Amino acid sequence: MRYRIAEGALALTLAAAAVIVAPGRAHGTTVPVTAGTGWKLNSPAITHIDSRPWTIAFHDTASRTKLTPYLRNTAAELTSYLGVKVTVTTKLVPVTRGKCVTGHVISYRYMSKPNPDRPNQSFTGSCGNTAHAADGAYVYINSDYWLKTRNFSEPVRMNVIWHETAHAVGLSHPATCPTSKTGLRPLMCADTYHDLRTRRYSPYEATAFRHLVTNRPST
Repeated sequence: MRYRIAEGALALTLAAAAVIVAPGRAHGTTVPVTAGTGWKLNSPAITHIDSRPWTIAFHDTASRTKLTPYLRNTAAELTSYLGVKVTVTTKLVPVTRGKCVTGHVISYRYMSKPNPDRPNQSFTGSCGNTAHAADGAYVYINSDYWLKTRNFSEPVRMNVIWHETAHAVGLSHPATCPTSKTGLRPLMCADTYHDLRTRRYSPYEATAFRHLVTNRPST
């Protein structure tokens, strides 16, 4: 089977995203909306999310211990936006960069400098199925963000985790990075790690999540 892989870089803490998907399409004559002001989907690889529940798992016990408290909040927010159940589990699903995680599983690995070429980054590999639905992902979170010498605030670390998790379900870096009426820029932009929001996703991500649902084929 042949896979399509696309890579994009993000400055400083926020990361590169890979999309791996098998070819094919199941939308018939329906044309999904995949981009707009301040938001973008990982199309054509991923255009929608189906109604199956999702599971959050971990590469190892250290990753599970460190990241579970963050991901419980992330999972609750995704459940609210997507209308599909996202559950944090204790399951261990080892990950390898470039190898798809499927079955509606997102597995997180917490490690120092996961990308040696860009040691400041975290990154995500999101996987789609033959119908172009999001199907799973691996997420590498850079443990260096917790070093005292890095002086990262807790909200910044949380924003990174929320950013990478949005990649996992099919969001990409938008082509435009506007500011909303309340002063929020898209979390999926490269420079918003300074934006210390209390709810992690901005109205721009909310719009992208809505299209992941409305793009879902009716048959």
